[in-house]
Amino acid sequence: MAYDCIIIGAGAGGLTSALKLAASGKKVLVLERQPVPGGVATSFKRKGFVFESSLHYVDALAPGEEVREFLDEYGVSEKIDYIEMREFGRVIYPGHDYVVKNDLDSLKAWLKDNFPQEAAGLDEFFRQIHKFYGQFDHFMDSKIPLWLKLFLSPVCYPQIIKTSCFTLEQFITKKIKDKKARAIIGSIWGFIGLPPSQVSAFYFLIVLRGCWGAKTAYVKGGFSKLFSAMVERIREYGSEVRFNTAVTEIITEKGRRVKAVRTESREELSAKVIISNANCLDTLAKLIDHDALKIEYAKKLSSLQKSLSAMTVYLGLDVPASAIGMRYPLLAVNTGYDHDEAFRCCLSGDLGRCNLAAIDHSQLDPGLAPAGKSTICVMTLTNYADWQDLAAEEYAKKKKEAAGAIVAHLEKYLPGLSGHIEVLEAGTPKTMARYALLPEGAVYGFAETVAQSSINRLPQKTKIKGLFLTGAWTSPGCGVHGCFVSGIEAADLALKSLR
Repeated sequence: MAYDCIIIGAGAGGLTSALKLAASGKKVLVLERQPVPGGVATSFKRKGFVFESSLHYVDALAPGEEVREFLDEYGVSEKIDYIEMREFGRVIYPGHDYVVKNDLDSLKAWLKDNFPQEAAGLDEFFRQIHKFYGQFDHFMDSKIPLWLKLFLSPVCYPQIIKTSCFTLEQFITKKIKDKKARAIIGSIWGFIGLPPSQVSAFYFLIVLRGCWGAKTAYVKGGFSKLFSAMVERIREYGSEVRFNTAVTEIITEKGRRVKAVRTESREELSAKVIISNANCLDTLAKLIDHDALKIEYAKKLSSLQKSLSAMTVYLGLDVPASAIGMRYPLLAVNTGYDHDEAFRCCLSGDLGRCNLAAIDHSQLDPGLAPAGKSTICVMTLTNYADWQDLAAEEYAKKKKEAAGAIVAHLEKYLPGLSGHIEVLEAGTPKTMARYALLPEGAVYGFAETVAQSSINRLPQKTKIKGLFLTGAWTSPGCGVHGCFVSGIEAADLALKSLR
């Protein structure tokens, strides 16, 4: 059977593309190798506890925000229940304790109260970033062709160009001198994967507004409910979603344009357009059937820096987490103000000193845990290389020790934690690589450096006509919000190609 578009992978980007295309009247087929949708953002259940496998937070889900508007427009919101999130997070440093109110003005006021000597610099910093947001929104909303927007950027969007050329540290140091104040502003680097000295100021500021600058919501029952609702809506539009179906080859006409895909069962399915939500290294260096192009792409992609991987520990507690000090759903632990040192701890696997992000989703939705109990998901970044060559016994031992080190680290902030653990599971970088097919377990795709962010991000268009990319590895970048935007833009490219 012939399709207008085949989408490889039912992650956030793939499902978003499929939903928009199906709603546009196109015949779409989504092929997913796993038995459930959501990619790395799925949920799982153990002994009555429901855990988010990787997601801590999805921004832009509040009414009027970008992702929520998309879900409203395409009829997904009517299938799920949202839980509004207030004062979502608590960020701890050795000498500071900040509650995230999802409002940049409140962040500015708190910083000025705690660092009065930096009042003028903080005013200038926030003036600059609000200027950036204004230009960025105008750039995104403008209907003029992309090439013309880029041509006009030096005049119309100078702040976008400026932030695209600097790391966060370079951008912020000119305004704010106090290292601790700068460190607190840079706290969310763990959700991007690079410390302020390396992360692109452009992408950091986008994530900052989403995470700390705007209200959002949780999905009752877990984010798997959201992705299942998207699948249901795609099918209601007359398109298909198949699970447990792996794509093994993208068939082209001598590398010039797409023709079909071949599945693990040797079934050949033709399409005018293909969107791949699989990682780009597999898509471009393995799946396409043109050897010369595969070699060319493999060489190019191998030179790009991947993000770090992650270690995640899932805890089912026999008490509400609030009973041991978890006063807010999110607890972000920073062992110091030197983010470069924290990053080195991640690289060296020093889990006792790494920054941690812990979230109690059951505080948002009590139905995720048995009555009177709670779930905690704890994540820290770490290095895939420390795990890749371990024999089975060594791996099991290291996994147990690593989980124990993370629990002991978190227990310093949640006294008595270890005495209330009823369920404990852990995911390592090898877990990320094996189940999500992430090369080297890179949870954020390509690292968001200056050289790999903004207009330097791997484009969604490929050298093969009709083949487009979506997801964290391509434009605009990592994070579920980024994947939603990527999916929308891939669908637009597909629609233009189909026309």
